[in-house]
Amino acid sequence: MKHSLILNWQSARRALTGFFRQPFGNLLTLLLLAVALSLPLGLYQTVKGLSAWAGQLTSVPQMTLFMELSADTADVKAVEAALKQHPGVASIEFVGRDTALKGLLARNGLDGMQDGLGGNPLPDAFIVTPKDMPATQLEHLQRELSGLPLVELAQFDASWAHKLDAILTLGRQLLLGLGIVLAVALVLVTHNTIRLQVLARRDEIEVAKLIGATNGFIRRPFMYHALWQGIFAALIAWGLSAGFASMASPALGQIATLYGSQARLAPLDADEIAILIAASALLTMLGARLAVNHHLRQLTPH
Repeated sequence: MKHSLILNWQSARRALTGFFRQPFGNLLTLLLLAVALSLPLGLYQTVKGLSAWAGQLTSVPQMTLFMELSADTADVKAVEAALKQHPGVASIEFVGRDTALKGLLARNGLDGMQDGLGGNPLPDAFIVTPKDMPATQLEHLQRELSGLPLVELAQFDASWAHKLDAILTLGRQLLLGLGIVLAVALVLVTHNTIRLQVLARRDEIEVAKLIGATNGFIRRPFMYHALWQGIFAALIAWGLSAGFASMASPALGQIATLYGSQARLAPLDADEIAILIAASALLTMLGARLAVNHHLRQLTPH
């Protein structure tokens, strides 16, 4: 066991040393692999950021009940009592028509204009926060509350939530498809790189097999080269994804501000970075193993 660990350590160190002896050629390969990794990473961060934002928007859905203009205080009290007793309602907030008009004029810089309107055109309203329930039940609750006495309109626009959910579902499907395609590309690129190395060392491998070297011994340096290649490519892809998140977050934040919330594309956390490095290393080592095994079957010592 100790001898095996020493051999593996020596192979890993030699592979790392040899990796830096040809920095330009290896850097081009690393950039190619890193770009292949960064594409699904960027899509993953986008879907993750949008999902978190959608969670904020849909965590406390609200409905607005507009009373008819003819509704008096007794009618308002009756609706308020019905809402407080409803099992699907978590909380309510009453917005009187005078308060709504003053707020509207203040937001538009029209203070003092109410006297020229000839009356208040706005109705009394209730802002209703439903309990946590599926979208279908929310739509049923909307129809039920719109039937309360002298409630003219129950406004709850869930279409944007359905559209956003459809976009996120599409994004997840694209992420899965793109991840599979680029994982295959990662294996193929590594396969081609190691294949060229095997062909360049063909004579050396044949001599090693003549003196009794096992396939595992011959395969080991190529596997460690692929391991370092996968690790460095993952680290570069991590840097690219962090740069993408930094550039795209302000744009997403501006969109979220329009909905009274906050959103950003967060960089990868420690667990995600570990998964990225492990997946990249495994894929590159798979490509290396396939390439070496293929050529070992063909390389027969004379």
